[in-house]
Amino acid sequence: MHKKYPAMFSPITIGKGGLVFKNRIWTAPTGTHLLQADEEYPTDAVIAHYREKARGGAACITFSCQNVDRHAPKVVEHSDPNIYNELYHRYWRKLTEAIQFFGARASLELLAFERHDFDGLGELVSYSPFGETGEEEVYPMITPAGLERMADDYAEAAECAVKVGFDMIMLHFGHGVFPAQFLSPKYNTRTDMFGGSPENRARFPIMIIDKIRKQIGPYVPIEVRLSGDELVEGGGTVADCVEFIRMVEDRIDIAHISCGTMMEDLTQTVMHPVEFYEPGCNAKYARAVKEAGVKIPVLTVGAFQGPELIERTLVTGGADIVAMARGAIADAECVNKARDGKEDEIIPCIKCFNCLAYDTELAFACSANPRVGREAYLDRFISVSTTPKKVVVVGGGPAGMAAAVFAAQRGHDVTIYEKNNELGGKIVFSRHVDFKYDLAHTLDYLHNMVGKLGVKALTGVEATPEMIAAENADVVMAAVGSDPVILPIPGCDLPHVLTAESCFGRLDELGQRIVVIGGGEVGCETAIYLAGGGKDVTVIEMLPELAASSCYAPYLALNDMVNRLCKVHLDARCSRITGRAVGFTDLETGEERDVAADTVVFSAGMRSRSGLAESFRGCAPVFFRIGDCETAKNLKVCNRTAFDAAMQI
Repeated sequence: MHKKYPAMFSPITIGKGGLVFKNRIWTAPTGTHLLQADEEYPTDAVIAHYREKARGGAACITFSCQNVDRHAPKVVEHSDPNIYNELYHRYWRKLTEAIQFFGARASLELLAFERHDFDGLGELVSYSPFGETGEEEVYPMITPAGLERMADDYAEAAECAVKVGFDMIMLHFGHGVFPAQFLSPKYNTRTDMFGGSPENRARFPIMIIDKIRKQIGPYVPIEVRLSGDELVEGGGTVADCVEFIRMVEDRIDIAHISCGTMMEDLTQTVMHPVEFYEPGCNAKYARAVKEAGVKIPVLTVGAFQGPELIERTLVTGGADIVAMARGAIADAECVNKARDGKEDEIIPCIKCFNCLAYDTELAFACSANPRVGREAYLDRFISVSTTPKKVVVVGGGPAGMAAAVFAAQRGHDVTIYEKNNELGGKIVFSRHVDFKYDLAHTLDYLHNMVGKLGVKALTGVEATPEMIAAENADVVMAAVGSDPVILPIPGCDLPHVLTAESCFGRLDELGQRIVVIGGGEVGCETAIYLAGGGKDVTVIEMLPELAASSCYAPYLALNDMVNRLCKVHLDARCSRITGRAVGFTDLETGEERDVAADTVVFSAGMRSRSGLAESFRGCAPVFFRIGDCETAKNLKVCNRTAFDAAMQI
């Protein structure tokens, strides 16, 4: 029995076949679509990513996903593996063996967002469960025969999964996907045997389960993901979820409880919790299902990473199993670290959603962990460190601290020079903002690792090239950061004009009426912080939308919160600042307008301190520019540039 986390590390036996799982931690299905293109099998890059999750200690690794909508058109941002094709089963077997090598069980998620098929004329059509006519396409109501065909596709996929070595099947019946639409009292408007009463609405999902059971037998566990609450008026509730589980609990083995529906965009910010929600915010739905007395094990999911919260959830009867999604991406080793008493070394997830940015990025990556997405080939680019080097890092912000940690982990002697009196740079502000608690945890993590690894940190010392050259270091890394962009408009130098980073923790010093110039992600978060402090906030943004470059869920959340808490002017170019107002031009009408302002906050981007960084280039035989002074962007760039430099020493 584990002394500190006995519940978390106790085994659990699932299903009629008595399948034993070594602990209570699953990795939830998280797609790695950007690691492959149209290959019909898991590529080496995909296998390597899942292998590292298994190496990290979780008991069950869920592959996401096999689309059972077999005729769905391919889309650029999603891969579409095809387990039906026996030609590629050898590759699927490589995946399951890689997972099982580390004593983990392999599970395959089966999912259908919708149903495509061919009409009588051979044209591809999309079948809605309920029938709908759009401007470009007609969505006829899928027939009972069509539902039978789809259930057969589920069963065939499950049979193939067992054949290639998967230990378990996960059926996604939540989040508003195709089967979930049948279960929903709000969205299922059918009047035939598949609509109306709870029994009728459950008929198609039960058909899927029954066909799978007939195909794979009673002993392979089946996990079913459900929305404990659809979070919309008239939608499914915990009571509806429990009612369905009671209909099928003799057919399935795990009730996996999430929430929300893709039918209503904003619920996705809770379904995959954004930064404005506390860790484990959705655990209440699984707890309610457990307390209703269902007979099968219940799994909970939603912003879990800390082992203390996981243990507490299990011990207090909130669930039998906890699944981790982004937490296991940010640190695949988090389970082993908890087991080994190294909780303080777990890399925090910052909920940036970069790992889910399929529509805006071209590579699968994690802001917190620069190894993610590169597991298959990274070792080929990492030099072998045989002799400890003397490394000096100029700048103790997030990039400088990360570089020091990575270099010290490789055995080098590292010193940080930081001109401020504390390390942390531009993420120190997170200590003043309640919804940036994940970033504050990152700051704590970096401080802890710097101390634990024996990195020397000289704070309150502004480094000069002469000072650094006198160190006779083998390697110098410049991590001197960036400066806020101040737009050259009349009044920009007035005393009541501040930068976003300078206003945190100073609410009492700021005026009541505040105008934030710039509605990107930082500007939106700043506006929310100020409005939460009781200020009357107006955001002026030149683009036609707020947070335009943000990933999908943060984009939804930021737009919702800023529009609820603040006044917003889009398509607006700031033209002047006076002692009591900010003037702007409405780009649609050309009209000049004024907004009253006691304080003005610039959030118009950052500019790299490239000149300062270059002044240190000749101070050592090997030199790197990292973080904002290389590319002023975000924490992902800080960590990636820091890691890549440290791995070359």
